[in-house]
Amino acid sequence: MSYKSKVAMVLGCIGLVSCSAIPDVTHQGQPTGTTAQSRHSGATPSLVCVVQPGDPSNGQEKTAGSGAEIGRRIQQSVQLAGSKTLMIQGGTGQPSEECLRRGGTHVLETRIAHYEDNMTGWSGKPDRIELQLRLSLASEPASVRQISYEAKSNVAASAFMEWGNAKPVSLLKGDFDHLVSRLLRDIR
Repeated sequence: MSYKSKVAMVLGCIGLVSCSAIPDVTHQGQPTGTTAQSRHSGATPSLVCVVQPGDPSNGQEKTAGSGAEIGRRIQQSVQLAGSKTLMIQGGTGQPSEECLRRGGTHVLETRIAHYEDNMTGWSGKPDRIELQLRLSLASEPASVRQISYEAKSNVAASAFMEWGNAKPVSLLKGDFDHLVSRLLRDIR
């Protein structure tokens, strides 16, 4: 292998990991509460309405587009868990009514409790994200099952791996997918 090929391969590997943060999961709660089972037949799959959270603020300023990124990542986790999904906009009335109108069976709402986007690889300060997920039956919004997730980027690993500025949404992987799967376990 020529020198240029080796350099190209190394630069390619760096490019692949340049915008991903390495998470340290600091808190992962067990699901609490109960969600009533769907009233439809077992042959009909559940349709989970993922409510897109609003953009979080990082101190004084809102981080534009981050709510949509978090919503898409949660939607991806729900799909990995085996449920069909549709995205509905948050802040527009009652999400359960919108979900039922669009044929959904369950509503998954997200509260962004903490969102901190630092240039970890350069500043030495970890990115942080803390979410509280709330699952309810669309026809019975008072029946709630909820769980929380908190992660921060591993500062030492990010100093070597995070050449660009990975966003806190990149901390939602692995353990997060497993957590969402546990939250949705009873609705399949």
